[in-house]
Amino acid sequence: MSESKLTDINIPNKKRERIFGILLFLNDVIFLGLAFYLSYVFKFKINNLEFLGPNVRYYVYYSVIGGIIMLVFFYFRRLYSFKNLYRGMGENQGVVLGVVASIFLVIIFNYYFNRDSYQLSRLWIVYIALLPAIFVMVSRFFAKKIIFRILSRMNIITNLLIIGINEEGKRIARTLSKNKIEKINVIGFIDDSEKSYKALTGAEEDGQNLLKTLDENNRVDLEEFKILGSMENVESIIRQNKINRIIISSKHMAYFDVLDLMDKVKDLNIEVQMSPSLFEFSVSRMKMFEAMGIPLIQIQKAGIRGIDIFYKWLIDYGIGIVIFALFLLILPFIALVIKLDSKGPVFYRQERYGKDFRKIRIFKFRTMRTGADKEKEIIASLYNREEGFKIKEDPRITRFGKFLRKTSLDEIPQIINVIKADLSIVGPRALAIQEGDMLEEWEKKRMQVNQGITGLWQVSGRSDISYEERMKLDLYYIQNWSIQLEIRIILLTFLKFFPDRSAY
Repeated sequence: MSESKLTDINIPNKKRERIFGILLFLNDVIFLGLAFYLSYVFKFKINNLEFLGPNVRYYVYYSVIGGIIMLVFFYFRRLYSFKNLYRGMGENQGVVLGVVASIFLVIIFNYYFNRDSYQLSRLWIVYIALLPAIFVMVSRFFAKKIIFRILSRMNIITNLLIIGINEEGKRIARTLSKNKIEKINVIGFIDDSEKSYKALTGAEEDGQNLLKTLDENNRVDLEEFKILGSMENVESIIRQNKINRIIISSKHMAYFDVLDLMDKVKDLNIEVQMSPSLFEFSVSRMKMFEAMGIPLIQIQKAGIRGIDIFYKWLIDYGIGIVIFALFLLILPFIALVIKLDSKGPVFYRQERYGKDFRKIRIFKFRTMRTGADKEKEIIASLYNREEGFKIKEDPRITRFGKFLRKTSLDEIPQIINVIKADLSIVGPRALAIQEGDMLEEWEKKRMQVNQGITGLWQVSGRSDISYEERMKLDLYYIQNWSIQLEIRIILLTFLKFFPDRSAY
């Protein structure tokens, strides 16, 4: 293949990364400038009698110096790299660390160079510690949405190839193809084993016999796959389809197979990633160490234990008290509209399973007509695993009930259950008794912790993701619990209070 064609493969990724980095950098420059300007205004222009005179130059100098240092820190923290797009709370940590380090250097510079002339206002330093961090974090959230809309209109997409014809590969393809942040085109799948590839595709006369020998966990619905070939022709597949990213989901690729793949793509701008199953191990539970010269991986036990239980308790009651106060404020207005919209009580009470299958009674604002839970024909169709225990066009929902569900306001009374310690703010969704009784054995692990009002799957796609994906995300939350993850889910939940088409 000619050199020019190889270069053509690299153009989309490089163009995307360059545009992403430049626009995000400009966003930070603008909002850091605004933050430093407002810090000066708040301190010296609003209700302040101090006359600065020529000393104003120090605030100009150190605003410029502080802003430049922050941008340099952001750059070295790789906050302008497209590859760090999904860092989540890790990005905000980078912003905060950059701001704190910059303020520390500004204080040192001011003391060292100007200790005999002028010392900066301590209140101004507090402002430049708070406003830049807040402005950058908030502006980046909206800037990314705008940037990806621009990239989408420019038809800059990521062509994805998945290695591994199995259920894990299918889950990855289904999830990433619905990604609203990055425009991902799942080109298709290849397999690392010629034998399993031929068996799955029926390429040999004895394909069906070979299929019977495969692990039952790897049996898949081939209609969801576009199978491109095997590892033997991976190079031609990459070039013909202009692949930008490769995800390895196969359990059968050996160490040297991965090295061989990396060697084949080393001259191309292609990202290669591995996706271990959620049930094997999770990266956050792995700790690398060395024993007598032997590198080992310590896999921590899954779950919320020790001091983490106390931290989670603090979050539940700290945020719970604030939401409870909000609940008391909006209760009269929502109650009035519910009463005017349809006959029946304001609250809906339902028995559900809590931690360790303990039965609890949860509270919600009523969103359905009275007697909805006794309509047997609809109830019978509701408890269907394939449909995810949801009815998208449920005729029982009232007019105001649709609004409450779209905005998730119907969930707010569950804060009573949080105060009673029946639920947590974040956790797997509390299941109705009929639904909980249908859990498979591996799914019952999600009941080991306090169930929650919101959770990882609610902020990862709401009702539009499959039931199996919800269960896996619940288990992922338990296995990977951290304060950062907890806060991230809470923040994303508040953003979900805006009307959401995927909630019903």
